[in-house]
Amino acid sequence: MGKKIFNWFYTAAVFVFLYAPIAVLMAMSFNESQYNALPFKFSMRWFEALAQNEKLIDATMNSLYLAAITGVVCIILATALMLGNQEASAKIKALVNSAVVLPLTIPWLIMGLSLLLLLKSLGLDRNFLMLLIGHVIISLPYAVLVISARMQDMDKSVQEASYSLGANEWTTFIRVIFPMISPAMLAGGFMAFMVSFDNFVLSYFLIPTGTTTLPIEIYSSIKFGFTPEINAISTIILVLSLLVISIIAAIMGSSLKNLFR
Repeated sequence: MGKKIFNWFYTAAVFVFLYAPIAVLMAMSFNESQYNALPFKFSMRWFEALAQNEKLIDATMNSLYLAAITGVVCIILATALMLGNQEASAKIKALVNSAVVLPLTIPWLIMGLSLLLLLKSLGLDRNFLMLLIGHVIISLPYAVLVISARMQDMDKSVQEASYSLGANEWTTFIRVIFPMISPAMLAGGFMAFMVSFDNFVLSYFLIPTGTTTLPIEIYSSIKFGFTPEINAISTIILVLSLLVISIIAAIMGSSLKNLFR
């Protein structure tokens, strides 16, 4: 009995440690006080102020635009890479997997600095294309890991049956493979999206002059004094993220049910 109580207490303590700061942030976005002072007084003033903060909104839109493109590119590259890797030898598969996962082991500070030095050596200014490339490099491994895990669980006999019935590779992918891996593609793309959206270091090194993203804008704002408008935009992002995660989980759950019928 004592061990069970300890396990419950330990689990609750871990959850409090992980999520209490997020809960406080969301609560303070509805607090009337500019300095997050207590007692708590419910107010929507910071959401109203956020609607008038064009700089913060523009930075958020830039982050969304960059992250959306990164997510789509990562889905395409990761899917193509894993499909090609299916037919490779064991040594080639190990080499490809190591090369893809390698960016996870390189500090983003080093990655951003190296890309910036590459631009300088080529005589180029910081630009959106190099920024996108940097975000794809650090986001691609997450998409690859999710999609590869799903493809390893696929029933290869279904794919072979499609070929034996006369379907070509493109038809097999569209009608057989894609329906089975589409939930993983969606999940991998969302992970790549969030890694890109949240990234500060690479954006700081590679963002074109006169442009900003949400992480950079938040960092710049905090240097000159914290504003609860940041709490408001963070709350909106958290709610939307939870909504998207719930939708993806529902899609994946429905897909798994259909597969095992």
